[in-house]
Amino acid sequence: MSDTAIDKPAGDLTTGHTVRRYDQELAKLRAIILQMGERVVDQTQAAVAALIEDDESQAYRVLDREPLIDYLSLDADEEVFRVIARRQPTAVDLRIVLALSKIAGEVERAGDKAARIARQALELRQQESGGELLVEPLRAAFQRLDDKACCMFERSVHAVTSFDVTQALTIFENESKLHEAARALRDLLSESDTDGLVPRQTIALFHCAQALKHIGNHASSIAEQVIYVALGQDVRYRNREILIETLRHHGY
Repeated sequence: MSDTAIDKPAGDLTTGHTVRRYDQELAKLRAIILQMGERVVDQTQAAVAALIEDDESQAYRVLDREPLIDYLSLDADEEVFRVIARRQPTAVDLRIVLALSKIAGEVERAGDKAARIARQALELRQQESGGELLVEPLRAAFQRLDDKACCMFERSVHAVTSFDVTQALTIFENESKLHEAARALRDLLSESDTDGLVPRQTIALFHCAQALKHIGNHASSIAEQVIYVALGQDVRYRNREILIETLRHHGY
């Protein structure tokens, strides 16, 4: 498939289906995904706060609330099975249902990353030898990466509500900023011996940084599914720069 091949959408994919009940079922599935996404953003922000503010109560709250995202993921799976069994969708309809199923999986895995950060925050607290664990440059770097990842993720989930190609495109355009923030944090952690961190603490912080970056990557995967539904094009392995240029050329 050519990198320049982008089709215009056939019409509004979120409303106006001939079977009103089917529209309602898809709307319910998107609502579950939106609720999951909002919880993931809240969980991620709380986990990072637990890490950089040395607040174990935040970490415990994240771990206590983690099952809520899992339960919603099960609800999403059940709704997908129900739609397929009742409607036996084909063509565009099947594309929507399968994409929403994949998106729900991406959101659930992003929630796992937030919980991983919370667990690392608790482990780091147990390893503290007194004083603050993170110096200000590290705190600021974690906060920047958190902001980038959460912003991308929140936008990606909202793009699902109307399969908004323009919103998905902004996520791709922000990937470079996510990678820059992740690289800057890794560079700081590579110099952490001057900040009094022992190797085990540094490794735990690397895991936290990687988890945040992966949350941003999940946002990109969701955006790919949004474009797949809206345009009928699988863009998962397309060159990003060419894809962005092509989509902008087509007015997105």
